[in-house]
Amino acid sequence: MIRIFSLFLLLALTLISCGRKGAPLPPISKKPLDVNNIKLKQQGDYIVVSWHYIPKYDDNRPLKEFSFKIYLNDKEINPKLWHKRSLYWFSYKIPLFRKEYCFNIYVKSKDELSDSSPIECIIPTRNFPATPKITDIELKEDGLLIKWIGEGKNTNIYKSNDEIIPPIPDKKIANRGYYFDKDLQFNKKYCYYLTVENDKEVESNKSNTVCKRFEDIFPPKPPSDFKLLKKGNDYYLIWDNSPSKDVIGYLIYKNGKPLFNIPIKTYFFIDKDYKDGDKYYIVAVDRAGNKSKKVFLKRIIK
Repeated sequence: MIRIFSLFLLLALTLISCGRKGAPLPPISKKPLDVNNIKLKQQGDYIVVSWHYIPKYDDNRPLKEFSFKIYLNDKEINPKLWHKRSLYWFSYKIPLFRKEYCFNIYVKSKDELSDSSPIECIIPTRNFPATPKITDIELKEDGLLIKWIGEGKNTNIYKSNDEIIPPIPDKKIANRGYYFDKDLQFNKKYCYYLTVENDKEVESNKSNTVCKRFEDIFPPKPPSDFKLLKKGNDYYLIWDNSPSKDVIGYLIYKNGKPLFNIPIKTYFFIDKDYKDGDKYYIVAVDRAGNKSKKVFLKRIIK
């Protein structure tokens, strides 16, 4: 009887265990996720083709090794590809104008080909503006000033931190021959090219590329109203703050030597060793270590 009960219990546990098993996992996909959007535009003699792509299989697993198969009017082409982060692009030299050019893209993994991207088409025109020329890029205290010559209704400003500049405008402005870029970070390199547009929004060929490092080489504005005030037995050096926004403090020199080595952030300092005939000057110091002009002590109030 005990043996029969044990066999029954074992059978029940086996059935429960089998019942808890989930459905079998689907097979791992080897098919890459397809490119879902292509953008085309004309830049002078070229068609610029761009798309975003994050390499994954179509079951959302990361795809490490892949390539693109690019087709133009149903024939595979092998243009030089550029990319930055998830953006890929290439430029195709237009052999004939007023002809339709249709592009589509596949993604190829080691084992399979993705579905085709949507097919996008463009008919380029000969009516595009002349190529502009950037004539100067100037470092200013709070930005970079870019100047150019070129006729057109609007100007597209293209920008990057190196010479590989994505074909997506950073700014589009009315064409006025200059642009002052304030959206910058100190101690970084910035590169630019630009195109001009006609009234039908057809872009010119790219201008020359210019680069400049944005750095703080400009001294802050000096403090003002530097004076010595006697209160009891103490002598207070007092001043009005510099109007410059990046000032981190002030250095005071007495008889040609600094009273302290680290800039102070207050607007006064007590000198307990003052003697008649002592000479003082003060400078403002900014984040980059630039020093303002010297402001000499001229007023002593006793």
